[in-house]
Amino acid sequence: MKRMPTVVESSTASTSTTRRKLRLPRFGLFSCSLVLAMLAEYCAYLNEGGGGNVRRALHVIALTVFFMVMTLVFEHFISWLGRDSKQTGSSQSHPRILSRLLRRIAPDFTGDRHQALKAAGVMAVCWLPYYLLALPGEIWYDTVQQVMMWKGLPNPITSGAWSDHHPVLDTLIFGVFYQLGAWIGHPAVGVALYTTCIAIASIAVFVYTVRYLAKSGVSRKAYLGAFLFFCVFPFIPIFAMAMVKDAVFLPVFMLFSVQCMEVARTKGACLKNRQTLALFMMLAFLVSLTKKTGVYSVALACILLAFVVAGNRARVKLLGTAAASGLVIFILLPLILFPACHIIPGGKQEMIAIPLQQSALLLREHGDELSKTDKDILTGMLEPNAAENYEWWAVDKIKGTHWTQQRERLLRPFLQAWAKNATKYPQTYAKAYFMLEQGWIALPNSTVNENLQSSYLYTRTAPGKNADVADLPQSKYTRLYDGIDQFVIWLGNQFFAQPWLSRAFWATWLPFMQLYETVRRLRAKELSWTYAAWLAPMLVSVPFLWISGGSVTYEGLRYLMPMLGIAPIGCALLTVQQQPSHADR
Repeated sequence: MKRMPTVVESSTASTSTTRRKLRLPRFGLFSCSLVLAMLAEYCAYLNEGGGGNVRRALHVIALTVFFMVMTLVFEHFISWLGRDSKQTGSSQSHPRILSRLLRRIAPDFTGDRHQALKAAGVMAVCWLPYYLLALPGEIWYDTVQQVMMWKGLPNPITSGAWSDHHPVLDTLIFGVFYQLGAWIGHPAVGVALYTTCIAIASIAVFVYTVRYLAKSGVSRKAYLGAFLFFCVFPFIPIFAMAMVKDAVFLPVFMLFSVQCMEVARTKGACLKNRQTLALFMMLAFLVSLTKKTGVYSVALACILLAFVVAGNRARVKLLGTAAASGLVIFILLPLILFPACHIIPGGKQEMIAIPLQQSALLLREHGDELSKTDKDILTGMLEPNAAENYEWWAVDKIKGTHWTQQRERLLRPFLQAWAKNATKYPQTYAKAYFMLEQGWIALPNSTVNENLQSSYLYTRTAPGKNADVADLPQSKYTRLYDGIDQFVIWLGNQFFAQPWLSRAFWATWLPFMQLYETVRRLRAKELSWTYAAWLAPMLVSVPFLWISGGSVTYEGLRYLMPMLGIAPIGCALLTVQQQPSHADR
């Protein structure tokens, strides 16, 4: 076992001085809260079609106060997490029965492999009800398309050929399990095998993440809280065991995130080890291969880490990893592997989904005001009848699934026309964008329910003839799953639970609070940049949420999976006191 390099967080001031340092002006908090409140209210305004200015202003004030209060509550929560549990426990000579029980159940995350197996067993027991309820497995709409590609059947994307519209590696994984089930007796058996394997892999990765936190100087409450979150928050197992490409991406991204944390914690010294560098590069490749935007996340993470590592050699290795990932995704695959294997490259429409959505609304609301040239360019780039088929909640009917030669020819003129009209119709562009992405910023309202939901996850496949053609298992307990979904929706609409089950909380509010607290502690010299860089996984995830093709649909839930996985990391970094020199890995 290799010893972790010692990195000590300096404690240069007394407790009173520390408190004085943290009493910084709250103008930044007020400003950010005001912006969040205005964006949330703007989305409500778009949904409700207007309203009195006075009422809107009162809503903005109330929401500003609400965001500020939530941030202050978060500060107290972090303060409680950072307290030494040994000190609080020593004040009682006779620990309570519950405390004794918890100590026996809770694994020792700084212990040996037996303790790791114990932790995995505890998590598996907590996940078991969701596993049994979902058997043979949760299958999403995109997975149906990928299985049909595997079988060579016509599907909404191709006439039977493979396409990189969905990551090819994910299609290969799903196809292998599907084929195993078919050989054994029925594809449903393969789906069950996949569910079992991805559950085991996810549990192992979550336990590994908690063990890393435990050995990196965070408080005991913080890493035990992370373990508890992974065990009992229902949407963690629901998402992690789904037969969907994002579930394959999640454990890979978590491992890559841990490696990013290690690079930051050691200021790049760990990259001197060839095995560690090879592991970092391999995970970077897997992140790039299991999600279409993964290569951009890798590039952004490496760039952020380059600012905190020591020495140009470490920076070269980081930037080299980003360049190598780009080389694989943009050169090796489309120019060499795909033609050799007769795989159709994915279209560019995914990267310009927002401009396409805005252009469709532009045609719908101001089509008569556009020049003939601009109108011809927009209609040539968009799907047929885009203005009539425009849906504010999703971009699928606008962008389509095919990238034609006509689209390639019109790409540059389209972007020019789109940019030119942005200055003429900014309100139309803002409306199209915020209506599409409101799930990440708006509170649930009477028109849109942006809470976490479960019904789509518990349907075995998306309804439709493609599921039957692909011979995939379908749900036989629709009423049961509908009942579960209605309960989740009811719970999410309750005052005490609404913030925690809101998509906006996990996508924007919690990242904002973590970033705000990190900046405050950096200014107060209570945290070093070495540990502040642990926010890198969050910082490379949020931007791609805000350019996604939907936020309030069931499909939008998939995009939250990385945010749920890394949520405890930002909280844990704020409890770092000092790095134990004896920690082993």
